[in-house]
Amino acid sequence: MRFVMFCALLLALGAMGSAGALAQTANEPALEAAQVKRASAIAAGHGAVVLSIRSEIYLEEPLDVYFLREGGDVTNAADVISFRRKQSFFAFGNSTVEYQVRAYQLRAGTYRLIAHGIDCPKIPAEDERCLVDRRGLTGTVEVSRPSRGYGGGAPTFEVREGVLTNAGEFALTARNTIEWSAIPPKEFGKVSQRFRGLKSGPDPVIPDGFKLKYGLFPRSFEDDRGRRY
Repeated sequence: MRFVMFCALLLALGAMGSAGALAQTANEPALEAAQVKRASAIAAGHGAVVLSIRSEIYLEEPLDVYFLREGGDVTNAADVISFRRKQSFFAFGNSTVEYQVRAYQLRAGTYRLIAHGIDCPKIPAEDERCLVDRRGLTGTVEVSRPSRGYGGGAPTFEVREGVLTNAGEFALTARNTIEWSAIPPKEFGKVSQRFRGLKSGPDPVIPDGFKLKYGLFPRSFEDDRGRRY
């Protein structure tokens, strides 16, 4: 009898865990971009995009950089793509200043940068910051996270069916901004060689205000004046 009750308890806990996982999935604000390893794996109606995410801010939690597909709705998770970067498990310092160039499979269309966020429960609106509650020694406190939303003048890149697009690199700087730079040819070649049979897509459209102004240097989670973002 005790064994039967124990089994029932395990099943109940498992059901609760499954329900929690489903609820968490349902609340995700975007789809995480799916990596693709070779040209033959690209589905119909999709193309490949080579893109890099870096951060000079130490990432206590993963960084998500969000893009909205043209014609889509930001409230529909299927229309928003997230590219994620996090600290290496074995790193002793900030490993996210190192290049991490990857190829992803996306539906054909034009994608625009709309936001970035760390540990944010939603996608920040234009110029909005992400505020979250954290437990401290004196109780719950509200803290800001490195995050920001971007308007219609943000960078875009186009994905075409069966074509390889070099979208470049989007880096989180200590200024709490996403800034773009070209992927070095050597880093790009390590990934693009697996897609040699594909035509090259158009270059991304990058307004001057979003181009990387300085090099990336490892920073802590606080800015140079000791303030939290």
